[in-house]
Amino acid sequence: MIRKGNVLLTLKHYELLCVLAEELHFGRAAARLGVSQSQLTQHLKQMEEIVGALLFDRTRRRVSLSPAGALILPDARAFVRHARRAEDVALRAGRGILGELSLGYVGAVAFNGVLTRILAEFRNRATQIDLRLEMMDLNRQFPEVAAGNLDVGLVRLPYPDIPPDVVARTLHHEALWIALPENHPLAGADQVLLADLNGADFIATHLPPNTGFSAAAHAAWAEAGVTPNIVHRAPQFAAIVSLVGAGLGVAIVPEAMRRAVLPGVVYRPLRGTTKTAPIALIYRADRESPPLNLFLASIETFATEGP
Repeated sequence: MIRKGNVLLTLKHYELLCVLAEELHFGRAAARLGVSQSQLTQHLKQMEEIVGALLFDRTRRRVSLSPAGALILPDARAFVRHARRAEDVALRAGRGILGELSLGYVGAVAFNGVLTRILAEFRNRATQIDLRLEMMDLNRQFPEVAAGNLDVGLVRLPYPDIPPDVVARTLHHEALWIALPENHPLAGADQVLLADLNGADFIATHLPPNTGFSAAAHAAWAEAGVTPNIVHRAPQFAAIVSLVGAGLGVAIVPEAMRRAVLPGVVYRPLRGTTKTAPIALIYRADRESPPLNLFLASIETFATEGP
């Protein structure tokens, strides 16, 4: 904290710096802060006197951040963010809400029941914890968990270069199915032998062959001796299955996708492969968070399923 004599910079000073750095306009910044433009100017002058340097270069035509202002800004933003978080925690505690848990999840886990079961068990034990959910690709979840911006994530494994402080706990192994256009020659079969699709046009995920569900599909193709002709890629299974329904190819999908009813698509179990797609929980091993500890305790009875 910066001090000049007995005068300290306060949260209001740091908020002023952050808002004015975003707006670069005294009128708009004053309106956002709920003060008059003269009050804003006065507070800024006081802040600059405490710091001992100009924080903004201003002329009649423009306002810009000075080198000293740019140097202080990142810490000012962190100070404001932590202060608001502390205030939020205090307000929630006053309402009887004892914490917050942020959870990311890949879209497919909403279909197979894993997310539903985990959340139901957690809510039974943690009615006083504010739950924040965000559907998020696994490529984002690992960095967000490692940085501490996300408490826990539900992802597909494998993932290359898992950060050393992130724990990955497998919860479920999902079987692989095939999505076919309804007029495909194999659409009437009870099961489909993967080897019978050698050379077929496939629609696949956007992920590399060593990551997430893509790794399961590539392992299955290799086991069955299949060389896929990947003609399209998409980031979400709903989009992949939609392309199948349009007759653009076939797709290996997790079993749960058979619950996604889209026109022109049939789903069949795959034979000729032993591969599955694991779903895992990820979190920081060193994260000190009572809501996270309660969450982890609530899934102790969640048995790993599959082979």
